[in-house]
Amino acid sequence: MLNRTISFRPKIEGQFRMRFYNAVSLINENTSVANIEQIVNNEISWVENECFVNTAQRKKYRAVWLLFRDLIRASWKACYREGVLEMRLPNLDQSEIQDASTPEIKGLLRSWMQESRLDRLLSYVDFITRMESPSSGKREISCLIADGSYLADKLEDVLKHKISIEDAVSPYLQLVKENERDTFTGLKLSDIWRYFRLTWSTPAETTPGRTMQYLIRDAAHPMHAVMGIASLENSAMQITCRDDDIGWTPNSFTRKLKTLKEMKEVHREFERLLSFLEEGIQGIDYQDLCSEAEILNPSEETIKALQYKAAAAEEERQYLLKLSQSEQRNELEEKSELGSISRETENALYLRKRAEQLSKLLQSKKQLNELILGSNFERIWLSFAESEAGYSAIRTALIAQKGKHIGSSMMELNICGAVPPYNEILGGKLVALLATSPQVIYDYYKRYDSRRSEIASRLKGEDVRRSAELVYVGTTSLYYVGSSQYNRLKIPKEILETDFDIQWRRLGKTYGFGTMHISKATTMSLTEATSDVGFTRINHVFGEGASPKMRLMNMSIRELLETNQDEARELSKHAMSRIVYGAALAKNTKEYLLGLDEKPIYGFDIEDYESGTQKIIKYWQRRWVLSRLRFSPIFDRLRSFDKSAFLVSSDVKKQSDWKFERLKEALIMHYPDSDRSVFNFISGFYRGSSAYADNIDNKYLSQIHVVTELDAAIVNAVSEGKDVVLTGNPGDGKTHIIRMLLPKLSELPRPPIIEIDASTLSNEEIFERWNAAKQSGVPFVIAINAAVLFSISLEYPNFRPIAEAKKQMINSTIFHNESYDFKEAVVFDLSKREALSPNIIKRVIDNLTDKKNFEGCGICQFTSSCEVLRNAELLQNPLFQDRLSRILTRVALKGHHATLRELLGFISYLLFGNRTCEKMHATFGENEFDLTNLIYSGKGALFDAIRQSFDPSQVSHPIWDEKLLQNTIDKDTWAEGISISSEAIDVNNIELFKLRKRQFYFFNVHGEALLNISDDDVSKFQAFLGQDNKRTIKELIKKLNAFFGITKPGTELEIWSGHRFNNSSRRILISLGKLSGSQLCIGRPQLNSAMSQGIEMTQNYLRLEKINMPSVYLKVDFSLYCLLLEAERGVPVLFMENDNVKKVWRFIEQLQANDKIKEEDEIKVTLLDVQGKKEISVTIDMDSKKYLSIQSSGKH
Repeated sequence: MLNRTISFRPKIEGQFRMRFYNAVSLINENTSVANIEQIVNNEISWVENECFVNTAQRKKYRAVWLLFRDLIRASWKACYREGVLEMRLPNLDQSEIQDASTPEIKGLLRSWMQESRLDRLLSYVDFITRMESPSSGKREISCLIADGSYLADKLEDVLKHKISIEDAVSPYLQLVKENERDTFTGLKLSDIWRYFRLTWSTPAETTPGRTMQYLIRDAAHPMHAVMGIASLENSAMQITCRDDDIGWTPNSFTRKLKTLKEMKEVHREFERLLSFLEEGIQGIDYQDLCSEAEILNPSEETIKALQYKAAAAEEERQYLLKLSQSEQRNELEEKSELGSISRETENALYLRKRAEQLSKLLQSKKQLNELILGSNFERIWLSFAESEAGYSAIRTALIAQKGKHIGSSMMELNICGAVPPYNEILGGKLVALLATSPQVIYDYYKRYDSRRSEIASRLKGEDVRRSAELVYVGTTSLYYVGSSQYNRLKIPKEILETDFDIQWRRLGKTYGFGTMHISKATTMSLTEATSDVGFTRINHVFGEGASPKMRLMNMSIRELLETNQDEARELSKHAMSRIVYGAALAKNTKEYLLGLDEKPIYGFDIEDYESGTQKIIKYWQRRWVLSRLRFSPIFDRLRSFDKSAFLVSSDVKKQSDWKFERLKEALIMHYPDSDRSVFNFISGFYRGSSAYADNIDNKYLSQIHVVTELDAAIVNAVSEGKDVVLTGNPGDGKTHIIRMLLPKLSELPRPPIIEIDASTLSNEEIFERWNAAKQSGVPFVIAINAAVLFSISLEYPNFRPIAEAKKQMINSTIFHNESYDFKEAVVFDLSKREALSPNIIKRVIDNLTDKKNFEGCGICQFTSSCEVLRNAELLQNPLFQDRLSRILTRVALKGHHATLRELLGFISYLLFGNRTCEKMHATFGENEFDLTNLIYSGKGALFDAIRQSFDPSQVSHPIWDEKLLQNTIDKDTWAEGISISSEAIDVNNIELFKLRKRQFYFFNVHGEALLNISDDDVSKFQAFLGQDNKRTIKELIKKLNAFFGITKPGTELEIWSGHRFNNSSRRILISLGKLSGSQLCIGRPQLNSAMSQGIEMTQNYLRLEKINMPSVYLKVDFSLYCLLLEAERGVPVLFMENDNVKKVWRFIEQLQANDKIKEEDEIKVTLLDVQGKKEISVTIDMDSKKYLSIQSSGKH
């Protein structure tokens, strides 16, 4: 039986992600663990020694590989299949390892933990040395390790009846107390215990809370050798099989209820749950959370308010943690008694815990009250218990009861075992028996009775002191397979003269959750990688939560992998299932833990603990040791024990060569500005000063100057002796182009007088200089705003060059090939120039990506990973330029006028992403700065227009979407130089899918399919502009009739009139006749002959005109076209109040004024009820002034 398969998808980006998938693509079902380890080692070596960009991604990359390695070592199986790295965990206790022997499996399990253990030993090297070679006055730790031959000889004497078993081995239990020293060696007892703990195969971990450590000593040994060690610590809050056995789970509670015969007994059990809740509520200080009335009768509003306060407190805690670890932290802040956090952070932590727990308790109280007080309790109690809400309410009540005892009446035996050579005589069973002895119960009571309960006290806001009556000890076996030292282990009732056995009962097994297979190196890497969230969320603070390392593991999985909560929980598993055991120390343990009894019944005198404990030791000696001595190989095993090999220092020498080191960062080289002045100039185009030509050196301007037909047109006009006027909007490049043409213009036979910027001159000064040029017989070249030109023309109407320039401005756009003869001056209005034409786009890209711009980067050590150079190469790609031009053409079609300055800033942003070299180094490879994402992420009008024009990530395609997700697109269809990760994309990774779609559009030969399938309004408008005039007129007639609600087909345009009252919408329209298509024509904009010599204009609108009346027209641009499309779709646009609606009415009214109604004896008038969509036809006799007929038609 196998566990579920989980996709292992790291949250890394760009080149790191691509490299990861290229590496794991080599892993299949037959790949050995050794080969996988080699792959992992290669990648770790690369990220540590060869890659020095994007430290944050490097940290994640290393942590991901180390986590992957540890999972593989913990028997997770990996297989790369169809673009996904699949992970699954086999059950070592089931069929998948049925052919393996128990020693092999135990050896495998030990090997998983070995590196973690060795890593841990590294931090204890000084301690180990001190213990094995202590200072003068102390004896070495080896004195406390029994000699195997010496012990074998004594036991043989027992077998020969020369001495008693007590003379050979005489155990006693020694509680480790702070600062107490061993009388034989002078070493601290705590150090002795810690040293022997380091010999365990499981890595040593420390956890906060109650702890009791024991040494089991042999009084028969000259130095009272250590036979074994034990440690009891706070029990885990949730062990399902244990809780089920005690009765603390909803399932066990419901099972018990089903056995009850009387309904009043069932009712009493639910009332008992309610009492648990009440006690839990009283254990919380709720004065600042809610009122007594709300506690008495909780409402949904109260519960939601508490949940909100808990969430707000958690946000506050995280903010304070972040603040405390920032440069703004207050060094004088008051520290919490709990650990490394501030008092304020502690308050936020416990405010969250109080509000969170109280909300759950009140929710359960509300639900149980409704059940208990309801009239149909007998009928619905079972369905309630088995419902999701009922299960949750019962669980919360039982947890409240469990919370009273889990930290005061129960302990977990987390360390229990023999120290060699005593393991050969079943010393482990002795330790397990003594862990349930009267001495442990007594020691626990003496140490913790009436001691302040830290968490409970902080929740209640006052001291909480609970009785320390130990009634239960739990543990788990180290291995699932083979025999366990707890098997059939019990203290028979006769030993302590009670009426019950104290027995280690097998309760079930764990599901392999834990962190023992996670090495210290991995733990530190996970901490390093996740620290970039801005603060340390796991602070090893008591009350913050159980198992800091487990919480780190879970948090890291969520931070570093694309997993949901269930998958993250699965990835926290290992194949090391353990058997769960429990020992009840009192006769009424369950009744006491369930609140049925107030005091435990031990059945023996706790005060006489020494006598009771000695009885257990004697029982072990006779039941286990003496029977063991009959097993003859035991003596050879004892004699073969090598004390020197057992010393921990021998294991330290086996430590792995690799140890955790923080990733090195290469220093960024800083260059003098002069070395990369052009580079810096180009990077400053996006929202910077580089875009303003007025004060920029010519060598920079020449580097980015876009040569177009305009250059030659200006030179030719001046050569012919004509004045040249450059006008347009700021950023169109008026000043720029004149500065670039100065050398050529100066070399002409008649060099012109040039005014680069007329904005610095008065009207009079402009006229005088212009006139002086005419008087001198030389051309005049000026850059001037249109408004200033018109102002001068009013002051000097008879100056022919200015009058002619004004006329050209007025007639810059023509619609029917009108011709004008301009002899004095030529005007070039740069606001008419289409900067987004494919030719200009290509030239701008060529200029900004010229290799000369990056010559200063030659000595940079990061040239091979420079994203500027990479983006420059991609921008040069013909396929990319074609796809980009299509989008920018759509931008122009929608009416956006982009200046050359905007285009330069746009391409600059695509090169640099608005980043310095330092920022690019730090963000290398991140998806945010992928070239195709940069197109849609900048700020400014042009970027807004691009986003509104076409974004391939927003297009759904029935074929290519699936191929992109599954990554089944032929690699040969991608543009040269484009590498796409081999992974299949998770459907939940929306951002990565959006990126892949953008990459597909811009760099795949099939990418245009996304644009072709876009049946959007821009595509329709583009097709509309491209059709012939006859079809255009027909389409516009249909759309204009739809504007008035007429959907009947026809080739005539209805002329309507309507009246408005108080600016309300027109409700009744009157038809004034029809206009045939032959009475209309189309006017298409183009520049006049002089201006068109140097400027290319995009046709992004047309005019519907009354034939022979060009002043009567409707300008149909993109926005108006969209309005007419909406009308065709049935949207009642007639009732809208906007400029486009007004334009249509104005056009219709112009047609009315210029279309005379024929004089006839009878006329037919049509009325249209716009709201009711009814048409009324009225025939009128004009002579008699009478209505001849009235006809009403239905909806049309």
